[in-house]
Amino acid sequence: MPSIREWGKRLADGMGIPRYWINDCAFELKMSLVRMATYLPQYKRRLQALSQSPEPLQLVFGCGDTRYPGWIGIDVFNGPTVDLKLDLRQPLPFAEHSASLCYSEHFFEHLYPDEGMRHLREVHRILRPHGVYRIAVPAAIRFVERYLAEDDDFFKLAFPWAERPMDAIRDIMHFRGSHRNILDFEELNHMGMAAGFAQVRSSSVNGSDIEALNIDRSEPQRVAETLYVELVKGE
Repeated sequence: MPSIREWGKRLADGMGIPRYWINDCAFELKMSLVRMATYLPQYKRRLQALSQSPEPLQLVFGCGDTRYPGWIGIDVFNGPTVDLKLDLRQPLPFAEHSASLCYSEHFFEHLYPDEGMRHLREVHRILRPHGVYRIAVPAAIRFVERYLAEDDDFFKLAFPWAERPMDAIRDIMHFRGSHRNILDFEELNHMGMAAGFAQVRSSSVNGSDIEALNIDRSEPQRVAETLYVELVKGE
């Protein structure tokens, strides 16, 4: 028997409604519920408990199903790895200078450029002086460069499930509509400086000078597809 989701797809197709429109509506409805939940007393108690740590906060944005010991995991769903649910397109509910380190891996590309700028300004606001935001994103331009170089070995490593290199490029840049920005070091440098960071530096997998930030996934496929950058706050 078809599932509710399958019936929904059939209904949308029969009525000529684009599936991407339904997906966008479902996503925004979910985000509305996430934002509404932040007004609940139990949510406020949870946020207060997390914010009262005697040590500066260490925040992971878009933690997914990965647990990062010593870090506060933030995402949009309930789960054992998620400490706090937030719509990260909105202002962060943390005080100025309350965090020492922030981290995200394959999250930032899911923000439109204007959303990404607001997010960076918010991270800059909550970071302490000399605080660092480490960002790992799909290396989209690397895929184009390797395509032009006809480097089939790269695509077999970085995106082995794609039938053709062009399929890999399409997915890394679009990913069924959920990737909303294309980023390279120059773009992240531009955005970081515009958001107020004093320095933006290129990095490599688990190549941070700050040991606590060496929490990148390190399987060869992930490394091949990923760009690593650190944004450093000034005084």
